[in-house]
Amino acid sequence: MLDAWALGFALAAGCLQPLGDAIATLAEPTDPLAEPTAGTETFSAADASSLFVGHAGFTLAPAPRWIRHRLRPRERLTAIAARYGVSLDDLLRWNRLDGNGVPPRKRHLRVFTDRNAPPLRQIRYAVGTGETWDDIAANLRIPEHDLRVQNYRHATPAAGDILVAWIDPLEGTSFAANTEPTSPPPLPPIGEGRSVGLPQRGKIVDAVQLPEHPLWVRGNPDHLWGSAHAVRVIHHAFAILRGELGYPSGILIGAMSRRRGGHAPPHRSHQSGRDIDIRLPLRVGLGKTRSPNADEIDWYATWALIDAFARTEEVEAVYLNEVHHGRLYEAARAMGIERARVHAVVRWPSWRGGSHPMVQHADGHNAHLHVRVRCGDEEARCKMAPRFE
Repeated sequence: MLDAWALGFALAAGCLQPLGDAIATLAEPTDPLAEPTAGTETFSAADASSLFVGHAGFTLAPAPRWIRHRLRPRERLTAIAARYGVSLDDLLRWNRLDGNGVPPRKRHLRVFTDRNAPPLRQIRYAVGTGETWDDIAANLRIPEHDLRVQNYRHATPAAGDILVAWIDPLEGTSFAANTEPTSPPPLPPIGEGRSVGLPQRGKIVDAVQLPEHPLWVRGNPDHLWGSAHAVRVIHHAFAILRGELGYPSGILIGAMSRRRGGHAPPHRSHQSGRDIDIRLPLRVGLGKTRSPNADEIDWYATWALIDAFARTEEVEAVYLNEVHHGRLYEAARAMGIERARVHAVVRWPSWRGGSHPMVQHADGHNAHLHVRVRCGDEEARCKMAPRFE
């Protein structure tokens, strides 16, 4: 009776996947205990990090060649494409798939890639005292519902239980925090531009243009005007991101406001120089794309970017489509961030609860973050926006 109930719960949990993800139908037995192919070594929380090499943990072959990727339980086609640095369209074409999944009898996919990537691995995990599903999933860097599905016979993990899970050694950061923070290049003189009114009904007095700088990449300069306070906050946050958190790559700042503020199509807000659109960072080795899917985004770097803005203590809100909140939460937990700290930034899975985290939902924010800076102390005519607008 218990097994039947647990299986039903696991199947229900599996149905909660984002509908936009292309799912590879399982070509192997779904019960990991029916075919215990995991190695004999058992890992625990203390040594789980040794299983991973991170997003940059692949090498390049002298030339692209065909490889065979063995399908594993619950793999997404988008994730397979991202780990080998190929497009989803090519992966579908090479394997004569239509994007609706993999035929049940198909056990391998053909991939033309120049990457030597470590294969997915099935491991055994010894549950420690007091560990929850959330803790174990964070240690193994997999979604909690995937962990539960693979171990549906365990209603609640108990100390000493042995769980079996498929992990991807490429999960993890491609950067590391600097042991000694570096001092970034200073911000050049920028003037005293001030925000006036609301973000969705306002203007800028003596607007400041976001300058070119080694810490970031600029989009169209005509759309990068803001208050002096907002520009200083951007510099502060990117100094933390690059100098302390160790993220090495340039991130695109795409839009702020027009020179005089006011209506700025296609945005509803971006009128008073305090709204900033920032392109989400991509995984290492992927080419540029205007509309990346969720598996192409570097969620570890995205968490670091949001955390850097949070540390300035000058951010009113960050907007990101709620379908990505789970990915952000999982990345932060995998990086060792305590649950309470993560919940102060992004409330997952109860984002509709009574708390007011920094990261909030907004439609259309799938490939970029929308950061809203607080009014500066010197901006007497600046007005804070109502919550969730």
